[in-house]
Formats: sequence, C-alpha cells, structure tokens
Amino acid sequence: MHGRFPFRQVHVLALSLCAIMLPWSTAFLSIAQMLLAANWLAEGIVQRDLGGRFKRAFTSAPVLVFLGFLGLHLLGLLWTTDSAWGFDLVRILAPVLVFGVILGGSPRLRPGELRTILLWGAVSVVVSSFACVLMAAPDADYRSLSRFISHIRMALLLVLAAVVFRSYLNNGHAQRQIMLLLVVWTWYFLGRLGSVQGAALILLLLWLELWFALRNRKAALRYTFRTTLLLVPLAALVWAWMHWTRISDAAMVATPTTVEYTAGGERYLHVEGNTQLENGTPVWQYVAWGELRRSWARRSKLDIDSLDGRGHVVKGTLARYLSSLGLRKDSAGVMALSDADVQRVEQGVTSAHAARTNRFVARLQEVLFELQRYRTTGDANGHSITQRLEYWRTGMAIVRDHPLLGVGTGDTQRAFDAKYEELHTSLLPQWRHRAHNQYLTLLISFGAVGLLFALFSWWWPAWKLGAWRDPLFVAWAIIFGISCLTDDTIETQAGATFFALYYALFVFAAPRAEISGRAPTTPTPDGG
Repeated sequence: MHGRFPFRQVHVLALSLCAIMLPWSTAFLSIAQMLLAANWLAEGIVQRDLGGRFKRAFTSAPVLVFLGFLGLHLLGLLWTTDSAWGFDLVRILAPVLVFGVILGGSPRLRPGELRTILLWGAVSVVVSSFACVLMAAPDADYRSLSRFISHIRMALLLVLAAVVFRSYLNNGHAQRQIMLLLVVWTWYFLGRLGSVQGAALILLLLWLELWFALRNRKAALRYTFRTTLLLVPLAALVWAWMHWTRISDAAMVATPTTVEYTAGGERYLHVEGNTQLENGTPVWQYVAWGELRRSWARRSKLDIDSLDGRGHVVKGTLARYLSSLGLRKDSAGVMALSDADVQRVEQGVTSAHAARTNRFVARLQEVLFELQRYRTTGDANGHSITQRLEYWRTGMAIVRDHPLLGVGTGDTQRAFDAKYEELHTSLLPQWRHRAHNQYLTLLISFGAVGLLFALFSWWWPAWKLGAWRDPLFVAWAIIFGISCLTDDTIETQAGATFFALYYALFVFAAPRAEISGRAPTTPTPDGG
C-alpha cells in the first residue's frame, strides 16, 4: 500500500508467463492473463491512478480501433440466431480486451524487458517441442507429434521463435552459438511436423531479409542480386508446375485391355478414370476385392471397412500401401506383407517408403496425392488440403447470399450446414466444418463492411504508432497474416492469444527506440 510492491516486475513476469504458456496449456495461459490484469488493477489502486489508466486506454484512438475488432463481434450478435455460439466466440476473443487495455494503458516496456518476454516465449516453444519429441511414438504423425496445442499453432510459434532468436543474435559469441542452435532446432521440428506453411513462412522471411539487406549495396550489385531473388521463386513455381504436370500425365495410365484373373480365379477390377498413383503404381488397377477382404481378415483383427489410426478407411490405406510396393490388390499381395507392414496399414501409413522419406517431403507427396485424388474423384473426405477447397467453395456461396453484413457472429456453422445440404456436398457429416480461412470467416460473419473494418483495426493502429517500421512486428504480421489464409486462427484460445498478445506487445508496448530507431525516450502511459 506504500508503493513498495514490485508491480513493474510482476507486469513483465505476467507477460512472460503468457508467452511461455502459449505452447503448453490454455488453463495456465488464462491464469497468467488473470495475474496480469490483477497486478494492473492493484497498481492502479495503490497509486490512485486506476481511473487514469482506463482513461488513457479508452481515449487512445489506436487502442480503441484495435478494441473495435472485439466490438465488431459484439455488434454481430444483434443479427445472429445462435447466440450461444456467438457469445462463446466473444469469450475466446477476451485477450483482445485484456492485452489491448492493459498494454494500451501502461507505460511502454524497456528494450531489455521486451527482449526478456520474447526470448522466454521462444525458449518455451523449443522446450515444448523437445517434450513433444520425447513423448511421441516412433511412428507418430504430424498431428499427434504436437502434444499440447494444435500442430498448426505450434508451427506458427516455431517460426516466430526462429525470428526472435535471429533478431537477438548479436549478444556475444556464446549466446550467438546457442541461438543459432535453437534456430536450427526450430527448422528441424518444423520438418518433423511436415508443416508446408511453416516452411513457406521461413523461406519467405529469409527472402525478405535478403531483399532488404541489399538496399545499401551498390546499384549494380543490388539490381543483380534482387533480380536473382525474383527469378528464384519464379523458377521454383515453374518447376512445381512441371512436376505436377508430369505426375498428372504419368497418372493417365491406360486401363489394361486384357481381362486378367487372380491366381485364385477372381476377376481383377480396373477402375476407369481413377488415375491415382502411389510410388508410380496405379492404385485402382488390379483390384480383387473378394480376395483382399478374405486375406486381410486373416492378417488383421481390424475390419477392412473400419477406420485406421488416422481416420481413413482401411481398404483405401491398404490399396495405397500395396501399390507403393508394386503389389496387386489380391490375396498374394496381402500375404506378401510383413507383420510390420500390417501394423503400419492399421496405423494409417499409406506408403511402405514413408519411414525412409523426410517428413516434409512425405507431407508434400501426400498433398500432391490429395489434389490428384480430388481432381480425379471429386472426393475430399479425410484430407485437410482438399477439404479446405470444399470449405472455401461453400463459404463463397454463403457470401453471395449475404454480401453486405454477413450472417452474424454466431451463425457461421449454421450457414455452412445449410449450404452443404443445398450444394449436395460430397463431404461426409464429420468433415463438414467451417471456412478454415479467417478472412473468409470474417466475410461470412460480417459481410464486406465487417471484413474491411476488421482489416482496418489490424492495420491502422500499427501504422499510427509506427510499428510497421519494426522488423519484428513485420515478421509477426506476415506469420499471422498468412496463417489466416488456411485457418480460423483467432477462433481458438491459443490463436486469439497469439494474435492479441504479440500485436499489443509490438504496437502498444514495444519501446519507441526499437520502432523508430530514435534514441530511447521516457515511456508514456498512453503508448502514443
């Protein structure tokens, strides 16, 4: 009560705990936010400045615009019918209010304090990934490898951790070596996750760093290297297109014209028009379902029509696995499998070569197979990439029905459910989810007006306060912005906290010197 309590230290500690708990536990993450709020309120009461703190936060235009994002969701409750869903989403977005008001109404952090928070958060992500590796089964897939939070959110945190370590490399030889090792580990774990998005983010951020590193070079050197930087991704896109075309052409394998029979006398089935390949072998040629069922029942207790360990129908996994070995889908093929092969099929492994293939390369191959399968059959069930194509197609149909103001905060899932039925989607009920694209979700929920305001509430406060001149904020904004293309990032507690915590840190709490490059100034309460 006499001002001796270390409120400032607790403030930094609570922010550090928020960053630390993000890759671990939503329960402890909530406790850390409550500690931050309680400390902020207690300090205001002790210093008799509680009203001033709220006034500074709620009279700052950048803070109010940022809080307007939460206000948009509250406003959207007025024209929603599923208020329970809507209020639950508003609850998930509570970190926007907590971090916006507290950091917008507090003095800015000092450089060392911000560094402490960011590094503790980055180290925590690395420790969490260590724990995931130690706890994972040898054949764990990319989803189960991330034990504590979604593998998608984990990939985002790993990329941000790599950026943070890279930003603080100039702190002595020993620290530089340790941080370089930590950066390498984040890349390694991203590879274990098979995160295509994470790899793309790393490459994009490296590309941007190289691009801006050349700005002070001589004109001839700058233009030469920047032209090269432009040509490299273009060449990669051309190669990817040619590779896809080659795979597609190779898949157009003619159905055998000679009718053949198995050794047991069953006629082979050749599915015309289905050109899926596995390791270069057509999956749906030389299929004898009767023999496949009988022989599989002798090798496994798992029914061929049930689901494997990854949620796919066993017979499809079995057909792909046999094809990867160049075997026909008959009793001879099944009996040729080892006990280890049978276990892999039961676990959902689709290729005998998966264990010998880099996880990232295997994930790319799986994506190519998904796209090829979707193009051939139109079936997206059970495959994350092609399901998103169905989500986006359905979402845009909803937008055409509600272009201006959307369906409201809580009616997104209801709108999707109704539109799936109307479009007679091929997706099974268990796969009929929402947009998995934050921009599309905002467009569906609030229409074009709401989407434009949401984007404005993200962009303008950062522009007004000069955060766009901070490389760390720019890197975080790229990570967050790209994540919103393939996921509803802010509609989970971890995602909403990732958004609100780091946005408020970089925009409302980062030292001015780290943003503008000017000499350090006295922190101001309003963050202006």
